[in-house]
Amino acid sequence: MSDEKKLNRRKFLAATGAATASVGLAGCSSGDDTDTPADTETDAPEETDEPAATETDAPEETTESTGYEPPSSFPYGINEAQVGEAQRVMEEADYGPDNTYDLDWLQYQSPAWKEMANTIRARLDSAYINMNISDADFGSLLETTEKGNHEAYTLGWVADYPGAQNFLQLIDPENTIYDAEGYTPNGARLFWSEDVQGDEEIRQYMTEQFDRIQNNPGLGEEATSTRNDAAVKMERALWDSAALLPVYHTVDQLFWYDRVDFNPPGGMGPSRAKENVSVNGIEGKDVLNGTSATFSSLDPIASGNTASGGKVINLFDAPMNYVNGTTEVEPLIVEDYSVSDDLTEYEFTLKEGIQFHGDYGEVTADDVVYSIQRLVESSNSTNTYFPLSVLQIEHETDDEGNVVSGSTAVEATGEYTFTVSLAAPFGYALEVLAYSAFSVVPEGIVGDVEGYDGDMEWQEFSTNPVGCGPFVFEGWQEGNGGEFRASAFADYHGDAADFGLHDAIITDTTALYNYFRNGNADVAAIPTSQYDPALANAESTNEQGQTLGTYGPLDDGTEVNMSETPSINTYFIGFNMEEVPKPVREAMAYVLTREDFVESVFKGRGEAAYHLLPKQVFPGGAENYDANYQG
Repeated sequence: MSDEKKLNRRKFLAATGAATASVGLAGCSSGDDTDTPADTETDAPEETDEPAATETDAPEETTESTGYEPPSSFPYGINEAQVGEAQRVMEEADYGPDNTYDLDWLQYQSPAWKEMANTIRARLDSAYINMNISDADFGSLLETTEKGNHEAYTLGWVADYPGAQNFLQLIDPENTIYDAEGYTPNGARLFWSEDVQGDEEIRQYMTEQFDRIQNNPGLGEEATSTRNDAAVKMERALWDSAALLPVYHTVDQLFWYDRVDFNPPGGMGPSRAKENVSVNGIEGKDVLNGTSATFSSLDPIASGNTASGGKVINLFDAPMNYVNGTTEVEPLIVEDYSVSDDLTEYEFTLKEGIQFHGDYGEVTADDVVYSIQRLVESSNSTNTYFPLSVLQIEHETDDEGNVVSGSTAVEATGEYTFTVSLAAPFGYALEVLAYSAFSVVPEGIVGDVEGYDGDMEWQEFSTNPVGCGPFVFEGWQEGNGGEFRASAFADYHGDAADFGLHDAIITDTTALYNYFRNGNADVAAIPTSQYDPALANAESTNEQGQTLGTYGPLDDGTEVNMSETPSINTYFIGFNMEEVPKPVREAMAYVLTREDFVESVFKGRGEAAYHLLPKQVFPGGAENYDANYQG
């Protein structure tokens, strides 16, 4: 492999004329009150093959280019509403009774988040900040923040693969600028550009640390130590910037009636679990009824949130698969694979005889090549972050930074064999290939890449998809009050389901709870506003580390089954840094009492977050997570 191919993301893109990669919002999650069964986790993952960083082997905290040194412990007080400190930073910036700041806060449609927002607003009022609270459904929230029409906002991130880099890319400054020409990033909607006043030193430091992570993908001790050190430094510099304030990591719960033989999904969440695996059967029924948040596309390359992700994973199959949403990855449509010693060349052999839905015949290597080519090259793709910035699949770009048609380094080497070539080593390639954006579709079904006229227009495919997954698409009525329907695929190459799927699309939390309470949904999450901790009865812990028990009685006396699982996710408050001055962000940080909010607002269904990285992927695990913020 040439030295040129080993260039990191920025150097590679600069060398080929690209500013950065076009990406989608894959791991984004709405609050626990709006999503269908919340993303959950089994036992903690295996520390992502990254041993703990230690004080003895960690590099110096400063860098040659900036000399910047981040704080060594959390600087805003732990679970203290430091209103006086919030006043101080605002007064130092010349705010006061006659010069207040109007802050617009945009959040999920969630009574729990609204309660937290109201408490924060009351505290900030004493610090000369007038906070205006508004809410939106998940799709509208994403659209508004992508356009930069926001100041403060709430959002969550669910792991796409169990590694620190998947979370830290959210705060890589380049990856947060949504109004730059030529690309759409995948980071938090921070707009951390060079125009942000007073944060350039921290911005440069964050960029350098993320490059250290990108530049050291190997599995050896030195590369692992470098990544760990950079990850901790990014977390500490994030405190200083107050660009994004982690709030909590959820302990997700699912509830189901006795009629369902249910295996609760693991830490990657239900949107990474196929229903034919998590549900063994439904007594006396042939349809699994559930609920769903809103979503806008069922095309794998344009699926943008956990709601659509859960549908896509049932309708389609990718090369690899997370086993029932756990961190264990196994081949799905492939039966064998090999990896080069330098982790840049991957060769796969497909299972023979896999059938597409409808009349599209057998899955071959040409279908896989076309599918990944669409993911990289189609103008409809909003998920190119994964093949280009994460995997760094080799490709060419033109003078404007656009991927040259046909240059994506995925090649069919036989009817059932194909190769994927990366520009740099990456240790999580198989995990990323389990992501639903890599799902296989029939070759040429959409004419949105060069060389194909398409059997249908993209909009038709996006709303009437064809895959090879365990369920066949039947219908979808968009928006609140709509529904999604799919039937079991009798010719599925794996374990075929004996039931179909029906999801009611509901955004109101009271209506969502009533739909489940009345027995209309077989499996569901209970919104926090409707959840009563006194009704939860933990009975056992399974070998995956999940707590199992019952919940009830409900109004009619029924008890339902319950599972609790710490998820690999983080919910946070973010800021448009081009709009919100740093003193305002710091004031928010000073009045945010995480433990209190988790217990009183979210009813104990989570754990206070002092880092963007959850404990399962923090270098050194839970012990180092706590030691780092406690100092």
